[in-house]
Amino acid sequence: MTTELLLPPRRYGLDDYLAQGGYRVLGAVVADPDLGQAVLARTTLSGLGGAHFSFARKFTAVLDQLAPRAVLCNAAEDEPGSGKDRALLSINPHVVIEGTLIAAAALGATDVVFYVSATSTTELKSLTAALAESGIDLLLPDVEVRVVTAPDRYVAGEASAAINVVDGGEGKPTGQPPYPSERGIGGRPTLVANAETLANLARIIRAAQRGADPVWTRLATVTGDVVAPGVYEIRPDVDTFTTLIARAGGLSGYGELKAVQPGGPSSSFITADAADIAVCDADIRSAGSQPGCLAVRVVATSTCVVEICEEITDFFARQQCGQCPPCRMKTQTYHRTVQQVASGKGSWELLDKLTHVEEFVVDMPRKCSLIDMPTPPVDSARSLFPADFAAHIEHGHCAANLTATPAAH
Repeated sequence: MTTELLLPPRRYGLDDYLAQGGYRVLGAVVADPDLGQAVLARTTLSGLGGAHFSFARKFTAVLDQLAPRAVLCNAAEDEPGSGKDRALLSINPHVVIEGTLIAAAALGATDVVFYVSATSTTELKSLTAALAESGIDLLLPDVEVRVVTAPDRYVAGEASAAINVVDGGEGKPTGQPPYPSERGIGGRPTLVANAETLANLARIIRAAQRGADPVWTRLATVTGDVVAPGVYEIRPDVDTFTTLIARAGGLSGYGELKAVQPGGPSSSFITADAADIAVCDADIRSAGSQPGCLAVRVVATSTCVVEICEEITDFFARQQCGQCPPCRMKTQTYHRTVQQVASGKGSWELLDKLTHVEEFVVDMPRKCSLIDMPTPPVDSARSLFPADFAAHIEHGHCAANLTATPAAH
């Protein structure tokens, strides 16, 4: 069976997309919303923005609410190391548009919002041009389609924060419940889904029309110690981290493969021994990490994980929005602690105090999950690479062997 790809080799305009069968599924769902409802209510697709919540459960939760309803395509991609949504909007914007409108047609939604980071100027231009040429107003004349820019803030991509922005508020989480499926944009039940998630809907329904299962691909953003960082479309049932690294040109820098962080900055590290596992959710979880949005960071032996943890904890400390004192305290404590260790002024006892911080905040209220995000990378780094921490704590310098032989490309 031919694998349908989300990312073509060049940008697809409307003519290119139509030549590949584009918008035919949308037309079928507009004519028969029951078709879309039947397929999407049982799909095994999970949210690809990072949380991996069941799309079918989200969809049916909105469908179970009274109309009018809304759909929000979330492309506010501020996750460090992730570029998949920007790649989609730049190269194949119509696949995102069609998927979003399929969801809207199946739900009978009257309001559709594309939510894109204000810093993604190229992607916004590409999306706006694609919307202008798509003829949505003819196919769905009763649906209002808008593009709303997201603030340049990590938490602005959280579902309740996105709805808050669309409704004229700040890009800060408001907490759940109520869930967007109950009360979202303008108080209406709202499906909030990631751009890559929605880009899958046309091929899911096409496969169902053929009586077949879709052949899945995922978009992985590869960064770190590789020759050619970028977004790569993979078969998660076939590709391993080893083959993904090879597609990204192999290791750069010095030494051999040391670690991989599979799912973005909030995911746990895995060691080089696990590099031959498939890049699929189940295998990543079995290896002790999280798939997240497949923002894959590759770490060579010449790179110190303590320095990476300092970078990660600095990001979360800066990106917490200030609404929840426990989050502010925890993220800042994590960053100060790792910063002290990285500068040679830390101790094992100081690191051990992070456990007490975890215990202190565990039951405290929070409006989003950012408070939990520094824990997996720091805990896994300390567990898997104690020598890196020992070098900083006991000798005051990084353990990475910067004079090693350059990695083979």
